[in-house]
Amino acid sequence: MTDVQEQAENSTAAKLARLERLCGRFPVLSSENRQDYDELLISLLEHHTPRNFLGERLIKYLADEEWEIGRYKRHKVLLMERRFRARLAFQAYREKATQQDKAALDKKLAEQSPGQLILPEEALDGVIADIDAMLRRPAEELDHARALEVGMVYFEHLDRLLNAAIVRRNAVLSDIERYDYLFDPRLPVSAWAEQIEDGRDRHANESEIAGAKLDEAAPAIARSQEGQS
Repeated sequence: MTDVQEQAENSTAAKLARLERLCGRFPVLSSENRQDYDELLISLLEHHTPRNFLGERLIKYLADEEWEIGRYKRHKVLLMERRFRARLAFQAYREKATQQDKAALDKKLAEQSPGQLILPEEALDGVIADIDAMLRRPAEELDHARALEVGMVYFEHLDRLLNAAIVRRNAVLSDIERYDYLFDPRLPVSAWAEQIEDGRDRHANESEIAGAKLDEAAPAIARSQEGQS
């Protein structure tokens, strides 16, 4: 890593720490990745290039709302997966309880008939493997549809939270557009190329005009020299 890169990383880390200290903690849960949020915030800062702290604060608010939008979308998916896994776990528990009752019955029968001894572990042989296979069963679309039906109320709550976060995000974007003097957005490569090309054309036109004026002035200079001679 070069000295320039190290200085840039230190400057970025200091800027993030300053934003978190002055604008409130970053909205990252313990189950989420802090580095992902930092990358999101840094990308937004590099894109909008705020001129001062007020612009940086707006970008931090924008990153917060984008982070919450991603969280609510992710939890809408996790809702159906969690409901499906909970249903599988209940089925496995019920199957295990049934097999345990069957083993207890076999043990009782064995005690009544000493000539036909059946141990409980023999009666439960293969139950664990069956339950593990049941828990690992991949979900089908019908399973997720049933999970959505069960968790519909919570899904609607998540949807309202998602829509509210989108409204707040759009409001921050409107503020960024309204206070555009706080930012210095970089021109895209195409814009830079157009500016360079315009500069070349302008320079060529100025050279042609200067050459034409020089051609016009040359006869007059020649006549004045002849008169002096």
